[in-house]
Amino acid sequence: MFTIAVDVMGGDLGPRVAFRACATVLQNHPDLRLILPLETSLHIDAQKALSRFSDRVLIKPCQSHIDMADKPARALRQGLSSSMGVAIQAHASGDAQGVLSVGNTGALMILSKRLLGTLGGIDRPALATQIPTRKQPLLMMDLGANLEMSPKQLAQLGLLAISWYRARGIMKPSIALLNIGKESNKGPEDIREAGKLLHRAAPECYAGFAEGDDVFNGDLHALICNGFAGNIALKTTEGLADWLTTMMADELSNSKSLRWLIPLWRHTIKRIEKRISPARHGGAMLLGVCGHVAKTHGKSDEKTIKYALEYLVKQTKTADQARLQSEFDRLQRGLNSPE
Repeated sequence: MFTIAVDVMGGDLGPRVAFRACATVLQNHPDLRLILPLETSLHIDAQKALSRFSDRVLIKPCQSHIDMADKPARALRQGLSSSMGVAIQAHASGDAQGVLSVGNTGALMILSKRLLGTLGGIDRPALATQIPTRKQPLLMMDLGANLEMSPKQLAQLGLLAISWYRARGIMKPSIALLNIGKESNKGPEDIREAGKLLHRAAPECYAGFAEGDDVFNGDLHALICNGFAGNIALKTTEGLADWLTTMMADELSNSKSLRWLIPLWRHTIKRIEKRISPARHGGAMLLGVCGHVAKTHGKSDEKTIKYALEYLVKQTKTADQARLQSEFDRLQRGLNSPE
């Protein structure tokens, strides 16, 4: 059996939405077992929603949960008694092979670093996810865990992205830094300095700067930025994807001359929606911690949580943490070596 701890507390839509998502994923993965840390008032609801899978669901009591509006410092005060803390503890102890949370991003970062630790050489773990592009998925990081980062920390993320791909057999991934121009003199000083560090440490993989209109051309394997820029870019992408699919459906249904095409285009629109839907790419991994931690939006609905949980299962089963650390150590020597 393969076990994931799921922190369903703290999301905008409440835990019952997550219960339904968990039931669907358990149905799709007979080898999966879930640990759900819950406050006592939710135990009966969870048992009812997951009654068909009672032999594969362990409900663990917790005393509290961390809301989206709570400051991350509260995570330290509540510590191990919160639903998030109990979930991460289950991973740290080996009872679970991964953690998914719909809760507070800052709290998740703090508790993951405290309970799991970070990979050697990583100052700040980062949220990363793969988004669809014209040719291949693009690993984008950071998506909101660190609003500001030093040049060295940005360079560490670049090396972490390279290591992530090499641990999966792609030895020369193409990575770039998100910037307002491709020229070496463009953009803030911290991004320019990070570019110099990456060029020195991994010249065979570093592709320079990339602009916003390069995101979806499919030429890159990874795009690196601070959490402020990354979060805005990701949510803009999600909003655009929602608008495009809605607009196509509306144009067909509202136009008398095109309405007859609906039966012909319905499957095409569904295929497009499947490729670009934010719900299908709603899970972000917290890369750089010693474990497998995933985060999904606090406003996530049943579909988004389902895809995030399945994404975590897939990533955890295929991950090689030892090789990731080994590759990162090798690259970091180039980062730390004198010019």
